[in-house]
Amino acid sequence: MEKVSLLVLSESEPKEEFLEAINENADFIHEVIFSGEESDVELDCPVKFLGLKGEPKGKIRNALVESANSENLLFVSSSTILEEDAIEELLEERESTGADIVFPNIIFHVGGKEEVKNFEQPFEKELNLVASLSIEDYVPEWGILTSKSVVEKGKGFDSSLGDYDFYDFLYRNIRWLKVRLAELTYVTQKIEDSFIDTSWRSYVLRKRVLQDFDWEKELFPFLSWHEKPEAAEATALTIIGNKLSNYYDFFNATDFYRRALLKFHNQESLRCLINALKTMGLFEEAKELLSPEQGVSEETISSEKQLIENIESIIKELEKAVEDGKVYEVITAIQDVVSVYEGAPIYNILGVLSWIQKKEEEAYRFFFKAVTINPINQDYLFNLASVAKRLKREEEVKKLIQILVGDLNL
Repeated sequence: MEKVSLLVLSESEPKEEFLEAINENADFIHEVIFSGEESDVELDCPVKFLGLKGEPKGKIRNALVESANSENLLFVSSSTILEEDAIEELLEERESTGADIVFPNIIFHVGGKEEVKNFEQPFEKELNLVASLSIEDYVPEWGILTSKSVVEKGKGFDSSLGDYDFYDFLYRNIRWLKVRLAELTYVTQKIEDSFIDTSWRSYVLRKRVLQDFDWEKELFPFLSWHEKPEAAEATALTIIGNKLSNYYDFFNATDFYRRALLKFHNQESLRCLINALKTMGLFEEAKELLSPEQGVSEETISSEKQLIENIESIIKELEKAVEDGKVYEVITAIQDVVSVYEGAPIYNILGVLSWIQKKEEEAYRFFFKAVTINPINQDYLFNLASVAKRLKREEEVKKLIQILVGDLNL
């Protein structure tokens, strides 16, 4: 009977529901290896603890793999709830198809709400995952069945990539990996912390995916590269900019939009650039692009400039109210504002409000988001650095800036 080493990235103390789910699958578990500190758990299979804490995910994953005694590996977090027979079904799927990686559908539990994510089958068309430019939307991080030999062939997990090491592993090895969805298998993933540092996703896309894959044949094969090469390249650059914007990396997205416009001037790339600048809080730069020389109609110029000026006015009023100590009035007003505008200035104001209320962790997250969106604004950088110093998280901020702006001299 095939069995797995169940590798648990310990995010918190194992809960009873998590342990019960393991026992329900115990017939197919050789051992359970927790990455965290030893705790009192009652399981029907051998258990070991690695005592790792505060280490990068990639380093933890590699240590778990090295400690495993079984060839079969199943990665979960301490918030993953395995359904009964889930491991058996994953093993059977791999055995019958020869897949290197098998994954389930996911039932997400977030804030008391349940959301079922049914994935598409990527088997034998794995390069489509790369062409998505956001592989994490199509393969879950947890409930992943693979093997020691696959991890070793893929040269393990990169410990320098924050929480994006697994998806980097997929990107690096996707040309030979056979990745399969077990279509009838589900696991439950409880999201206890929704904060995500999306800068790592942007970094891997910009520095690895775009450089390691052929744009014409692998990333954008649907574009008319031979018939309309300039339009095709501009479209590809705009798509990349949109993906980076989805990761809140508007700073680098603006570069791709500008390159698209230089290659083939078009209104879609221009619209995306203006929206990115607006989101960054660079209102004057956004307004400068609204001109007849850019091919923008007078009607659009008038309406868009009015919208930007209205947003500017609202931001200034909110900042003045914060300075005047009208904290609760601002908290009430800002809820209506975010339905219209959700840019870096708003996250900065939210950070200041949290700081005033002595919610340091919350303030840090808001400032972190503001700097992710606009890493060249000195006020946002100062606010984030100040809170980071108090929380002893300066290295995180240094890494964020390095990821987003590289060697840019600020």
